[in-house]
Amino acid sequence: VLGRIEHFIQRKAMNIESLGPETVRGLLDQNLLKNAADLYSLKFEQLNGLEFQVSSQKKETGHTLRSLRDKSAKNIIKSIESSKKQPFDRLLFGLGIRYVGATVATTLAERFQTMERLSEATFDELVTVPEIGERIAESVVRYFAHEANREMIGRLSVYGLQMSVAETRQAQVSRLTGQTFVISGVFEHVGRDELKELIRSHGGKVVSSISAKLDYLVAGDKMGPSKRAKAEQLNINIVNEKEFFDMIGK
Repeated sequence: VLGRIEHFIQRKAMNIESLGPETVRGLLDQNLLKNAADLYSLKFEQLNGLEFQVSSQKKETGHTLRSLRDKSAKNIIKSIESSKKQPFDRLLFGLGIRYVGATVATTLAERFQTMERLSEATFDELVTVPEIGERIAESVVRYFAHEANREMIGRLSVYGLQMSVAETRQAQVSRLTGQTFVISGVFEHVGRDELKELIRSHGGKVVSSISAKLDYLVAGDKMGPSKRAKAEQLNINIVNEKEFFDMIGK
């Protein structure tokens, strides 16, 4: 349970940054958490002054008591509330479905658009989605067949988490649909992971190597000259950071 909740709150999922592993363990020990949905029923009054054991560097004690103070308790509640705005694919990744990493979660979100449609998808429907093999399809079907998982998702929906791809996101997805990209170099306004997420969120696909099937090379500073030379030789479109942002209307 601790591992599932730690996965749920991580940066790439619901990004509940004010809530650390030791605090989660303390909440579990106090029977305030049984699954991720319980996070959204926590109240400030429950957290303020809450004492729990944490690991100590002193060998003779092993553990020490920590108490959540007013500011920490407020920050946790605020962070949990803010996480409700995380997009559907982040929530889907945060559920911890076996074999469903961040990239697969994005693919499934874009294909099925809502949690309800995904939960009703059959094995045969799932395996028709690009990059979704039999192992992933079986895992997804098995997850949604479990009553406890369906109940938790129902509670998350009641608490106001995003259960569908937003309309604005749906419009964005078509911008790069069917286009493949290689990213190389260092960028001024965006990190490589964020750039990959932007491509995927707009319907594009990120690949690792340059080939004749590639559509675009997004070139940053310090990109190796061999990659540029190969892209030019294959007549691949080479765009810089600004040109890429123009493509997605950002």
